[in-house]
Amino acid sequence: MVQVQPLVPQTLSRKLAETARVQAWWSYKFSPVLATFYATVCYLGAPVWPLVPKLLLLLAALVVGATYVSVINDWTDQEDDRLAGKHNRVAGKSKALPATILVFCLVAGLGMGYYFWQWSPTSTWLYLGAWVAFSLYSLPPFRFKKRGLVGVLADASGSHFFPQMLTVSLASAWVGHALPGLWYGAVGAWALACGLRNILMHQLDDAQADEEAGVNTWVRICGPRLAQRLGQMVIFPVEVLGFAGLLVLSRQVWPVALLGVYLALEGFKWRLWGNRAMILEPQARMLLNNYYEVFYPLAFLLVLSFRHPVDSLVLGLHVLLFAGCFWETTRQLVWAASLTVRKSLGL
Repeated sequence: MVQVQPLVPQTLSRKLAETARVQAWWSYKFSPVLATFYATVCYLGAPVWPLVPKLLLLLAALVVGATYVSVINDWTDQEDDRLAGKHNRVAGKSKALPATILVFCLVAGLGMGYYFWQWSPTSTWLYLGAWVAFSLYSLPPFRFKKRGLVGVLADASGSHFFPQMLTVSLASAWVGHALPGLWYGAVGAWALACGLRNILMHQLDDAQADEEAGVNTWVRICGPRLAQRLGQMVIFPVEVLGFAGLLVLSRQVWPVALLGVYLALEGFKWRLWGNRAMILEPQARMLLNNYYEVFYPLAFLLVLSFRHPVDSLVLGLHVLLFAGCFWETTRQLVWAASLTVRKSLGL
């Protein structure tokens, strides 16, 4: 006898994932955030394994926020997407599912914020900051997305700056040790600059569609060429300096060593495939994003695992959570290594 009942929750979960655009932001947003948690705990000299339940709660809180952002962005973009001929995940569908998701996110977000307040009021304000930034970005009458520079700042703050600073603040509170201002400064500068570069890339990719829809993004106002130059000559150097400050303060070798591995892999992709990662170029891979997603968390988890062997369990958990990007990078590394060996042997 055929049983069809299990297909119902599977279909619902698929609909939820599609509406929330989970695949678009899961690894890209959250693997670097968890990496900063590992780096901060490592800097404070504590093991990360005892903090796993709290870390998973932080991840859940960020997922709730990201889901809220995805749904309101699609909901408020319906007319613009129609004019631009772009697919919109909620257009022409029942409003019940996105409305239910939004209500759930708001209730869950309030609960998470209250919990964070018990540990650190600053953390709650940082968590709230991300919600406010994205609400201003998407919702009328503010709709910062159509207001040039403030839209870029709102997106960068909501997607990178506030989540990263929240992570640092909570790690400090949960470990029970204060962090120096330099650590906050390095993480904050890197996160904001990284967020600015990513939203500029998104706006460069969507420039034609935004023009057709009449959306006045900052790239449309200042022009793609100026946006690229600012990203390459100002924003990217700040991003690199901020992240370099984080690495210097951490005093760890593994992040630097794996940065070398990442750059070598990028060299292979460029020479053999012509697939070059760019600082800020439309329709191109972004330089360092793969490092932030894969090598950055891996480096600090290796440091923690050597210090506290039980933390190797967290390494396994992280790889499971972000298996897609880790598997793809591992496949590319094996390919590059085998090619190097074959070439050195003259095969």
